[in-house]
Amino acid sequence: MRREWELEDLIECWTLDEEEPALLANKSGATRLGFGLMLKFFELEVRFPRREDAPRPAGM
Repeated sequence: MRREWELEDLIECWTLDEEEPALLANKSGATRLGFGLMLKFFELEVRFPRREDAPRPAGM
């Protein structure tokens, strides 16, 4: 996973598409955010994130 991102790349890669919000509809709070992040990570990397994939400031 890249560590340096341009704003345009962040928007393109990490914004939910038209159908994805429906997948988050039955989740709330941190669960909703975490699920959304894992969904987009999986889309980019074709795997789920490991603990070492999170940057230190994320507190994982």
